[in-house]
Amino acid sequence: MTLLTIRSADFPAHERIAAFQDVVSHITKLEVAPEEPERFCSQTSIGILPGVVTGWGGHSASTATRTVALAADMDDNVMFHIPLVGGYSMQQRGGERVECTPGTIYLDPCEVPGIVQFHGAWSEGFYVSVPRPFLVSAGAGLGTSLRRLVPMTAQWRLLLAYARGLHDELTCLAPQEAVRCAAHVQDLVLMALDGARAAEVTAIGRGVRVARLKAIKADIECDLTSDTLSTGALARRHGVSDRYIRALFASEGTSFSDYVRLRRLLLAHRMLSDPARASQKIGDIALQAGFGDLSWFNTAFRQHFGATPSEVRAEALAAR
Repeated sequence: MTLLTIRSADFPAHERIAAFQDVVSHITKLEVAPEEPERFCSQTSIGILPGVVTGWGGHSASTATRTVALAADMDDNVMFHIPLVGGYSMQQRGGERVECTPGTIYLDPCEVPGIVQFHGAWSEGFYVSVPRPFLVSAGAGLGTSLRRLVPMTAQWRLLLAYARGLHDELTCLAPQEAVRCAAHVQDLVLMALDGARAAEVTAIGRGVRVARLKAIKADIECDLTSDTLSTGALARRHGVSDRYIRALFASEGTSFSDYVRLRRLLLAHRMLSDPARASQKIGDIALQAGFGDLSWFNTAFRQHFGATPSEVRAEALAAR
């Protein structure tokens, strides 16, 4: 998979604007005009996967124009602009001028000419682009949303979180893993576009389930050692049912309790291998890792690692 990076600072100062403009017009099909050339700064990274393009961009005050000629050279994609920091205005042919700010999403039919004006000292946005034929064939509810703002809903937040994580880790993924992740993004786009499809996409769907489970696992890590960690608490925080959470873990061939116990055992193993904790009692480490019963901790630890906590500590100290 490909990750492209364009930074204005990478070009020699004496030709920075012209060289940057030349590269940007070729890759992103935009003509960029900074408000203050001597202070102009722009950074963009673009992730290219099968059926999905992800992007992050940060820019000082400037205007980006997609001319009729440049628009004609665009792919037939729909791009979802998600402002993160600051704001910018957009106006495309056939649509009104809108102010894009965090908490909104703009649906951009890429083949339509238009203008983007980045305001203030610095603006950032994240972008997801999907081929329009895919959206149409899947029955996505684009409706009258093109060239308009839509509010940031839970479904859009789910898409943003997953797509940003994919973008950040793209260079670390094997090609087949990236292809699967692109399919997840497509599913999340469909769900965000049409809330009525949420149940269907969840039942079919890879993307919603994967993103939900990822968010729940991240929540577990934050609350791993707490005695209040439960499916009920997680269900309330994520707006789902206990049964749904149990089903998510069952789809991975495990259970919620087994997953939590494994994460706590791995935490205890790291703590026991830490020379800075060599004088700490094993019972205290078990409690800090979330185990309230020392006997149960010792049994579970030996079953999983094939050694007692004392043996793991001694081996780690000897190795150092």
